[in-house]
Amino acid sequence: MAKYALVVGVSKYRDENISDLPYAARDAEGVGVCLEEDCRFEDVKVLESREGKSRVASTDIARELARIADEINPGDTFLFYFAGHGHTLKLSYGDEMGYFVPVNAPNPNRDESGFLAKSLNMESIEVFAKQIQAKHALFLFDSCFSGSIFALSRAAIPANISYKTSEPVRQFVTAGSANETVPDESIFRDQFIRAIRGEGDS
Repeated sequence: MAKYALVVGVSKYRDENISDLPYAARDAEGVGVCLEEDCRFEDVKVLESREGKSRVASTDIARELARIADEINPGDTFLFYFAGHGHTLKLSYGDEMGYFVPVNAPNPNRDESGFLAKSLNMESIEVFAKQIQAKHALFLFDSCFSGSIFALSRAAIPANISYKTSEPVRQFVTAGSANETVPDESIFRDQFIRAIRGEGDS
């Protein structure tokens, strides 16, 4: 059973109307190192956008997800981690949709159609989660998203986790809701790394 991870950190945005997040790329690097060294993930791809480095357009993320989907087998494990801006838009029929804000997206409050053309929505991640052959898939978002957009994450925590994890599992965890501000210097990343290094419960 192989372990795959795609870790994304967007610190530097091209649009001057989107604030940079100096710690996001560093957080992604830290998570990538931890997965390789502490969790023995065989395939860890880190995409980051920082000063002098810009590899986190939505097409970069989609390309890596497609590559992993082609390589992964039933029984494998997949982890996706995103640190960067998230944005929630109200759809015409009243529901909400969450979006990653990639490095090349314009500010959605100034250019919504341009933002939609460049961003990556959560529905595509949900479809990927359903289609990927991995037995276990964990999606972690150190961003602000509305909890209502996660159709796959509404079940209660199972009473018997060991029994449940013997079956295929898709789990989504967010650092904050659409109405909360998530700090750039991430508490989420720190707690996640501490947990997988042994401080978390079962």
